[in-house]
Amino acid sequence: MKGLTMRLFAAALALTLSLAGCGPVDGDPIRSGAAASDSASRPDAVTVAQLRQQAEQNGSLAAVLYLGSVPERTADVDAALDSLQEQPWQFVADIPADHRVAAPGGGRELYCLFAVSSRDTLFLYEKQDHQYPHQTGRELYCGRDGQPVLLLCNGTPDTPDIMAVVYCTTGRALDWSPQLSASTGSPVPVEGVDDFSNHPTPGAAS
Repeated sequence: MKGLTMRLFAAALALTLSLAGCGPVDGDPIRSGAAASDSASRPDAVTVAQLRQQAEQNGSLAAVLYLGSVPERTADVDAALDSLQEQPWQFVADIPADHRVAAPGGGRELYCLFAVSSRDTLFLYEKQDHQYPHQTGRELYCGRDGQPVLLLCNGTPDTPDIMAVVYCTTGRALDWSPQLSASTGSPVPVEGVDDFSNHPTPGAAS
């Protein structure tokens, strides 16, 4: 009987020690992947499919969400996302590493972009010379899956450094440079691009 009691006590002690090891390590926050799994079951979570459907009804070719800005230029997309306030769009945290792009030299503004049609192709190019706004440089991203992309760009205010291009299967084409308006603090309106930045509820975009 005494041996059984000792074995039970040892088991209880081991369980207590294992539970004490759970949670953040060295004070670091739980990463976005863990948070995303918890929020996936939220009934009010807005999905990419809902935003895509709304943008398609509006006749748009692309959608943009401005997620926020960091105080200093950085090329670390993950760190920039983690430093911003909690996003109302839960799918943002699930965007994989190969869909996270930083402008050469880094940036301060963080956007989420995607082509409205999953059959269309989204390209991201660096801009070589700001005197020639439609001249593109190196290709930074090419996506034909219609999935959202995190883009960290514009290290200098009022100087866009990325050109986004959507090539459609219908033959239509769209190119624009994501940037903030100095007067409104929101993305500069572009025909063919739906801006959901301030409207996490589908149907509310302008």
